[in-house]
This record gives sequence, C-alpha cells and structure tokens, in this order.
Amino acid sequence: MRFLESKTMQQDLLANENGWREIPNFITSREGKKINTGGNVWNLPYAIDTTSSKLDFSKIPNEDLNWVLKSFIIEKIEKVSTHAGLQHFQDIWAKFFRTNVEIISCAQDIEETLILVVEKAINLAREQKKLWALYRPIQWYLYGAEHYPELGFSTAYASILETMSIPGNPKGEAVRIEDPDSGPLNHSLELPLLIQALKKDQSQEFEHLQEKAAIALSIAYGRNPANLTYLRHSDLVNLTPKSDDPIYVLRVPRIKKRLVNPRDDYIEEFLDPAFAEYIHNLIKANNETNTILYHEGKNLPNPQPIFLNTKGNKAAILSGDYDNAYNFSSSMITFLIKGFVRRHNIISPLTKELMHVSARRLRYTLATGLAAEGISKAALARILDHTDTQHVQVYFELAGKIVIQLDKAIAKGFSQYLSYFTGHIIDSSKDAINGDNSEKYLVFKGEKIEDEIEDIGVCGESSICHLDPPFSCYLCPKFQPYRHADHEYVLESLLNSRNERLEKYENARLGIQLDEVIFAVAQVAEACKKEYV
Repeated sequence: MRFLESKTMQQDLLANENGWREIPNFITSREGKKINTGGNVWNLPYAIDTTSSKLDFSKIPNEDLNWVLKSFIIEKIEKVSTHAGLQHFQDIWAKFFRTNVEIISCAQDIEETLILVVEKAINLAREQKKLWALYRPIQWYLYGAEHYPELGFSTAYASILETMSIPGNPKGEAVRIEDPDSGPLNHSLELPLLIQALKKDQSQEFEHLQEKAAIALSIAYGRNPANLTYLRHSDLVNLTPKSDDPIYVLRVPRIKKRLVNPRDDYIEEFLDPAFAEYIHNLIKANNETNTILYHEGKNLPNPQPIFLNTKGNKAAILSGDYDNAYNFSSSMITFLIKGFVRRHNIISPLTKELMHVSARRLRYTLATGLAAEGISKAALARILDHTDTQHVQVYFELAGKIVIQLDKAIAKGFSQYLSYFTGHIIDSSKDAINGDNSEKYLVFKGEKIEDEIEDIGVCGESSICHLDPPFSCYLCPKFQPYRHADHEYVLESLLNSRNERLEKYENARLGIQLDEVIFAVAQVAEACKKEYV
C-alpha cells in the first residue's frame, strides 16, 4: 500500500510540475453520457456490447502505465466515441499486457521493458501477418511518448515506431477467399435453405418471433447487428396506410459514422411487405409483454425497441444510459440468428454440418448477389451504408464466381439437402388434380430437333398459370410429376445446355435460378428412383 501511495504522490507531483490533467472522477463522453472514472473499474454506456462494456484498469500491472492508459482512453471517449475508447482498451490490453503482466510487474527499468514488450508484439504480428492489429496499441505508445515520457515511454523509440508502415485491416478477406464458414453463403445451395425455413416457420413463441425478425432484416439489408439493436417500433412506417397494397420503409439508425448518437441519423430503406410482417408480429408481441424495468426503485421508461430486452441491458443500466436500457446487445442479435439455424437444423450441403450463419455472412451474401446482378459500386455502397466505394470492390471481384460448377453427380448429391421441389409425385393422371384436363398435361423436349418429347406430369393450378413451363414447373408446389417419367432425361438435358445458357444470359442471377430448377429436377429424379427400389 505504501508503494501505491508513493506512486500516486509521484504522479500528482509530476502532474503539477508538467501541467498534466489529473484523472477526473467523472467525464462526459462525446455522446453526452456521464461516466464514473474515479476508480479502476469503469462501466461504459455501451449498450450494444454488454459483455465487454466494463473496463478493468486494475489488470494493468504498473501504476504509471495504468495512469497513462486511463488518460489515453479518456481522450478517445471524450473526443471520438465510447466505442473508440472501448476498442483501444481491448486492443492495448490484448497485444501489450495480457501475456506480459509478470514481466512488467517485475521490471527494474520500465522503459526498456516496455520496448521489449512492443517489439515482441510486433514480431508476433508479423509472423501471423496481422500487423494491422497493432495500430491502436502503437498509437497508445506514441501518445505516451509525446505527453508522458517521464513515465516510461521512449521518445527515441517512438520516432522509430512512427516510421513503421502499418497496413489497414484486410477488409473483405473472408469474401475474397469464399470461406465456407465466414464468407458469403452460397446463393444456390445455402441461402435458399434459410429463406425456406423462414417462410415455413409458423411459431408464435416470443423468442422465435425475434429470431425471424433478425433473420429477415439481416437478409434484406445486410446491416451490422448494432444497427438492429437501435431500431424502435416507430421506425417501421407504412407510406400508404389506406391502400390494400402497403409500401413499407424502415428507418435504419446509422452507426460508425462518427455521430454523437446512432439515432441522430437514419437511412430510410424500403421493406418487402412479407418481411414487414415479421416486424409487425414482433411489435405486437412486444406490446403484449408489458415489460417494465426498475433501477434503484424507479421504473425506466420504455422507448419501444423492436428487439426488446426483457431482462434489461446491463451495460446501459449500470452506466445510467437509460435511453438504451431496453435494447439488445449485438451479441444477442447474433444469438437469435444462430438459434434460428439450430432450431430448424439447417445443414449446409457444402460442409455437411450445421450451417454457420451470422449477420456478417448475410451482409457478404447480399453484397455479392447484388454485384452479380450488375448493380453499380455507388449504389452498392449506399445500400451497405459505406461512405465511399473502396470497400465494395471485393464484392465485384467475386461476382462472376457465385454460379457453381455443376454436373449430374453434384446436382444429385446436393439435392438431398435442398427442398426446391414441393409438389406431389403421382402414379398417373388419374391421381392428379386436373387429371381429366389434357390442357394441363406437361411435356419436356430438349433443345435439339431430334430430342424426344417426354410426358413429365400434370399442372395442379386451377386458373391460368403464368409460369414458364416446363422449367419453372419443378419449382411449383402445384406440379404433379409422374413417378414413371424419365426425369433423368430432363436433368441431363438441362445440364448439357447449362453452360450455353449461362453465356447467353450473362447474368449470375439467371444462372442461379437455372440451378434451382436443376436441383429440383434432381430431387424429383432421386425421389422417384427410391420409390421404385
């Protein structure tokens, strides 16, 4: 204790002599939130990440370094954002302190020891090709050398660090390498499984309604989970309330734009009525919960977030950020998405394992799909809420690769995981709806003149069908294929003409739609074969 007191006295003396700012008991963040900084544990008003919103400076083994780190983090919180302060603390702790606590605690010469710690971190980062991850920790060292060299920071070493070329975060690397666990979902094989599960899900359980809303919004917009946590009931707007055909927009709060508050600015996005229904159902369920939170004997007003945290946001409550006390954290949105996949047991045809789905992967999926359809870079940047087009280039690099290579074996192999065919297999026209109407009989003929005509089934649609037979028939729930028909012939014909069609269309979206037909035909062919065995 005597040592700590002497250290504190020494810091106070240096602060007085050099005109340093003392560590205050309270600060005000750039967002206007009051933060208690009087001790070693700070509860930050950071509702989107409740697990790491607490900064524990008692872990820093040296009192001088502790003091400089506090000063640095305060500057980030006050001048940049609470998020910036949190990220800087996490990175500095992870790269410089976590594995060096004992070395720093026992240091006879803290300046020399700190240089060794930084050099060790640099060498490790170079080996791992992650030098970019040291940007924030090195900024802290440069800050210490500029403002507090007396506390163990070498100005000479800092001048060397300043000359280092630190690359930026390799954005889009998971997209570029098409990682099956972290890159975009496959548009033909994986994304449809997610959408089918969403359409079939009739559960009205509260958490399941939250899952469906999280999946729908992530597919529709590709936004970060943090965007979703700030959504409120009032953000869903019907522009045509008196019309039978509603037009919905969702006011999506912006993040990472150096705004004082994420709800200070919005982007209005159109929302498909089918997806809006998931939000309506969740809003109705929210209202029925009648959730009221209390803190220190007082009830907290509910601003009605779409994703309602019925247990309360611990980080917001402890820090006095009551406007966000009912908000989800980002990790809770991620938990909903993963919970939906687990509940439906969605298996990826590519990995043969439970599909790994996250908001980030759905963002990549949306972007690569739009790039493949020919959207401009400027338009894609706007949809993803990027301030410029430099970050969307990677999606265009991948655009031509999202249509997979297919042959008969691959098509049949994947078809067992897919559910493109939703019709009913019949033995003859006598078993079919419209079986007595010859105009509803369906045939298939290959593109060559000498190709034979094959009876494939009966259309069960009672009214006029507006689809494009016979290709679209296999995707239609009212299609009734014959069990005895040669669906293998249809499959082979489609596969043989596939490459020619892809070159003709020059549009990846049409290529994906063709593959959906191929998978549906393969599914029917396999189902008929199994029933004959």
